[in-house]
Amino acid sequence: MTHLLAFRPGCHRRRLYHTVQALACLLPGMIGATAQAAMVESQAIDCTFSNRAGRPWVEVTPLTSTTPVGSVLWQRPVALITNYKYGGTTGNKAHELVSAAYWTAGTPLPDAIAPTNISGIGFKIAVNSSDGVLREISQTHNPVALEKNLVLFDPSAGQNQSSVMVTNYLQSLILTVPPSQLPSGELVIDRVDGSSGLRLYALDLLKDVASLGGQVDIPSDNIPSGICRKSYPLMGPAIINMGGGPGPSIPNKCVVESYKTIPVRLGRFSLADFPKVGVTSSPVPFRIELSQCALNAKPQITFTDKVAGHTDSSVLNLTASPNAAKGFGIIMINDLNQQRVKYDGTLYDMQRVGDSAIIPLRAGYIRTGSDAELKVGDADGAAEFTFTFP
Repeated sequence: MTHLLAFRPGCHRRRLYHTVQALACLLPGMIGATAQAAMVESQAIDCTFSNRAGRPWVEVTPLTSTTPVGSVLWQRPVALITNYKYGGTTGNKAHELVSAAYWTAGTPLPDAIAPTNISGIGFKIAVNSSDGVLREISQTHNPVALEKNLVLFDPSAGQNQSSVMVTNYLQSLILTVPPSQLPSGELVIDRVDGSSGLRLYALDLLKDVASLGGQVDIPSDNIPSGICRKSYPLMGPAIINMGGGPGPSIPNKCVVESYKTIPVRLGRFSLADFPKVGVTSSPVPFRIELSQCALNAKPQITFTDKVAGHTDSSVLNLTASPNAAKGFGIIMINDLNQQRVKYDGTLYDMQRVGDSAIIPLRAGYIRTGSDAELKVGDADGAAEFTFTFP
C-alpha cells in the first residue's frame, strides 16, 4: 500500500485499517456436460489427467512476528481434469466416475499437514466438493471419495464421445511453528518433504458405491478393457508443482501502520530566513516505523514526489495553488546515512530495532530560486512512500 507524507503548517493524523480477504475459489464441478434428455447409462474408460495449471499463489496471512501458529500463509486453487471416454451402454446399471485421494503411509501428518523443505511451514491439500463441503486429504487406509459424476451419454451423438470431470483442489501453506523459530534466509517452498506421498485416483464405480467423504475400495477387475482405475501418484516437488511451479517465496514482513497521511509541520518563515539559493530551514525530525516484524524481515522504503516536473530528484516540489510560494522546495535527510532522500523510487533500508523497523528522517524547506523568482505564500508538499519486503 502507498502512504502519504504531507508537509504543511499543521494537519490531523488519520488511520485507515486494512482488512484481509481470504482466498475463495470454486470452479464448476463438471464442464462439457450434455443435456440429460435421451441420456443412457455408460462406463468411463481410458481416463487421463490434464490441465494441471493452478491459479497463482495468493498471500492470505502476512508473516510477521505475531502471526499465529496454524495460520494459512499462502493458498491457491488447482483444477485437475479427468478426461474419459464412454464404454458403451450398461443397460439399467448406473455408473459414476469418482475422484478419490489420500496421503500414503510414511511420515506422520498431524492435522493432515505435510512438512515442506522449509522447517516450520507445512503443506495441506483439500477439495471443494460439489456438495459444498471442503474436504481435507489425510492419511487413510483407502482413498477417500472427493468428487463424483454420473456417467451418461447421448447415443444419438455417435461413437467415440468423450467427457471430462473437474476436481477442485485447494493447496495451502500453513505456519506450524512460532515465527521466531523459522530458519533464516529466503523462504522458498519447492517440495513436500518426508516419505508420505499424495495419491490421486479416477475410478469408475457403480452408482452410490462411493459416498463423498467416505473411503472406497479399488476394484481389481478391468472389465471392460480400459475401465477407469487410474492412479496419479505424486511425491516431493511434484506435489507442490501439481498446479504448476515453482512454489511461492514467503516474504518476512512487518505490520504496516495504515496511515492515510503522516503530517509533518515545517514551521513558518520569512524570505529573510533564506538569503541565498541552497539555504535550508531548521530541520524537523520525524520517523516512519513498522511494528511486529518477522525475525528475518528486512523492509525497504521508497519515496516519490506527488508533484511532477522537478529538476532535482532530492528536492520535493511545493503543491501548486494560486497562493503557493515560489522559489522553494522541501528536502528530507535520512539520518541512517545522513544523505538527502531522493524522490525517484530509490530503495532505502530501514533499521531493525527489536521487532520494529524504523527510518529516522529530518525535513525542511530549501531555497531553489533567484531573488526574482521568489514569492511568499503557502508552502505545502507531499511525498508518497511504499514499503517492500525483499
